[in-house]
Formats: sequence, C-alpha cells, structure tokens
Amino acid sequence: MLRSKYQGLRYSDSPVVKKKQTNPITLVVLGYLLLILVGAVLLKLPVSLRTPIPFLDALFTATSAVCVTGLSVLDISTTFTHFGDWILLILMQLGGLGIMTVSTTLILLAGMHPGFNHQSVLLSAFSQEGNIDPAKILKAVLPFTFILELIGAAVYFTQFSGARLYDRIFVSVFQAVSSFCNVGFTLFPDSLVQFQLNPVVNISTCILALAGGFGFLAVTELRYLFDFKQHKVRKISLHTRIATFGTLFVVAASILVFCLTEWNNSLSDLTLGQKLQSTMFMAFTSRTAGLNTVDVPGLCASSLFFFVVIMFIGANPGSCGGGVKVTTAAVIGLLGFNRLLGREKTQVLGRTIPETTVDKAVRIFVVAIVVIVLATLILLCTEVPPGLGYSTGEVPFLKVLFEVVSAYSTCGLSMGLTGELSTVGRVVICTVMFIGRMGPLFLISAVAGKVQNTTWFAEEDIMVG
Repeated sequence: MLRSKYQGLRYSDSPVVKKKQTNPITLVVLGYLLLILVGAVLLKLPVSLRTPIPFLDALFTATSAVCVTGLSVLDISTTFTHFGDWILLILMQLGGLGIMTVSTTLILLAGMHPGFNHQSVLLSAFSQEGNIDPAKILKAVLPFTFILELIGAAVYFTQFSGARLYDRIFVSVFQAVSSFCNVGFTLFPDSLVQFQLNPVVNISTCILALAGGFGFLAVTELRYLFDFKQHKVRKISLHTRIATFGTLFVVAASILVFCLTEWNNSLSDLTLGQKLQSTMFMAFTSRTAGLNTVDVPGLCASSLFFFVVIMFIGANPGSCGGGVKVTTAAVIGLLGFNRLLGREKTQVLGRTIPETTVDKAVRIFVVAIVVIVLATLILLCTEVPPGLGYSTGEVPFLKVLFEVVSAYSTCGLSMGLTGELSTVGRVVICTVMFIGRMGPLFLISAVAGKVQNTTWFAEEDIMVG
C-alpha cells in the first residue's frame, strides 16, 4: 500500500516534511520554569522543612532563588532544615550562572558539542561577539565565579563565629554564593544588620556583589586592561567604558544621596567612619544585591524613592544582577541628550551607537515601565485595604512601588510588604520576578514569531508637547 501510494511520483514531487525548528529562547524559558517547579517541590518536602508551609510559599521562595531576587514571604533562617538550605544554595547558584551556562557545561562534559542556536543564546548572555568558542566562555566564567565565591566564603568564615564548624562553613558558603549571585538571601533573620559595623563583612560583600553584577565582558576587558609585556594600556570597547562609568556614577550618586538623606536619620547614632561604612555598603548592594545593614522600612521617603530609581537601573548586562541594566539607562540618557542637541544619531566618546541598539534600549525601558505600572496597580487594588490612603496619613503607594521594582530588578530589598502579600499578590510578585530575570524582550522572543510583512502607511503629523 505504501509503495503504490508514492510509486507514480517523481522524487521532487514526494511530500517532504520539514522538521520544525525549536526556538532556543523558548527552551531557556521552559528550563527556568522547570527548575523553579522542581525547586518548589523539593522545598515542600518534609525533609526540607522545620514547619509546614503552603506550596505557594515554596514556589515563591524557589522563584526568588532561581531569579536571584531574595524576596521572601517567610523567614528562611527558621523555616528550612539543612537540606532545604542546600536546595536554596543550589537554586541560587544555578540561577546566578544561568540555565544556558549549566546546560552547555553538561553538554561539553558529555563529550558533545552544543548546536548553533544553543551557542548563540549562550554567547548573547556574555559577549557582543558571535564567533567565540563556548568552551572558552565557560573556562573564563566558571573559574571566575567559583574562585571569588571560595575566597568570599573563606573571609566570611573568619567573621561568622559562635557556631559549630559545619554550620559555620555552610553559612559562609551560602552567604558567598548569595552575595556574588546578587540574590539577597541570608541565613540571618535581619539580613546583615548585625554586621553593620563589621568592615570585613561589609567590604567582602561589596566586592562580591560588584563582581557578580559587573558583567562578564566588562570584567574580562578590565582584567586584561594593562599589557605587561608591552607596558601599555589596551584599548577597551565602548560597552565596557559605558558600563564602568555608569556603574561608578550610580554608586557615587547613591553615596551622596544616602549621606544627605540619612545622615541625621538612620545613621544619626553612628560615628563618622561608621556612617561612611554603612553608606558605601548600601550604595553597592541596593542596586541589585538586596542585602542591607540598615533597617529599610526605617529609611526616609526620599531615600526609599532614590532606591527605587537605582534598583530600576540595576546592574550591567551579562551579569547576575537585574534591572533594565546600566548600559540601557545610559543609552536612554544619551538618546535624550543627543536629541536635545539636535543630533539625529546617538553619539558618545567619539562613537555612534547603532540605531538597532538604541531601539532595543527604548523597548526594554518602555516594557519595564509597563510591567511595573501594571503590577503596582494590581497590588494597590489587592493589598491596600479600602479607605487606607493619603487622608488617613498613610501612603501605601511608595511601599507597593518599592516592592514591585525590587522584584522586577531582582534586587530583594523590602519594606516589609512581601510577607503580608495575599495569594494574588504573591502570584503577581512571582510573575514580576520571573519577567525581570528573563527580560521582557527575551520572553516576547520566546512566544512571538518573526514579523513577515511590514505595512507602511502614509504619514500624518500630530501636535505634541
């Protein structure tokens, strides 16, 4: 029967079934979702818990760990057993390194070679170049990550005293991974407030958070900035220059604003040196690391609003940090500056930024604003009791906005709203964390097909301004 069906057909007339190409971006998204689900199931096991918790709380915690956020609806220091803490540690590390990094490592260890699409997604996360061997990327990323975390754990070990040897080692490793991956989880009930005046813990945490949020490409170029053989400074890319200057600007602005707003508030009882130490810690970690040595709800409104701004900006591309990214914010600022000067192109440091990059930055910025506005509006409807508002002397808007931006930027700082969230609120924050970690354009690419035909319409002007 089969032979008679095709016997009269020429070879070219034979039906050809084309194999449907799987979108690698979709696989990444599904990989993160699967990791979160598996993590939630493991965290819900009796062996992981000291006290029973709802599955939604386990799912929220797993999402926060995988998305390197650090927001939590429960106290992880008292809720989970050692097994549960190990699960959190693994989820944080996998989330910080990224699904593509881990999967590519496993493929290479198995003696296989990752496909073209697989390689392209991996390279887009760490580099601008498309012709770099993935093995070289991993040989640079993995040792850099693990060596810094090991050094950080050793430093923390010298400071975390008063516990059994095993507990002391584990807490040190947990904190090092959390700091480098910019997660914000700690096994202390008050984050790192008890170490506010400990310079060793403060400096180590700042270095780990900065290294984890600086971006692989920028870190690599700065590591080899000086050529010792030829005794000269190598030329670095525009990306690294903008990422470096942008990071320094954000940190410097954070130090200045935090000093001005909190000098006589949360820092009033500290000496000059202690004030500067606390200020620098918050400046380095409030962008995306989510660790704090001061009581966040006790900060004044101006400090909290400024934290919303720098959390929204976040870290650099190709890093463990979140936010719209420093380079994105820089491109948006440069776009506005050049337009004010009447320039058609976006120029900086003697270079012109491609229009495709400018367009991508604008889309990232706009989608981020839309996500934050929608999530804030929903939470204001579900989490704020009727009648509670400006007329009662309490303004919940900043509290809700702070929590949403913290979730989107995968920062993890909280004004205390997360633990009070309703079921709907927890689902919303989970969704915002996932969108923030994946990136809105990344998620859109995973579900949207390519635009085949673009229709151009006649121009007609409108009044603006």
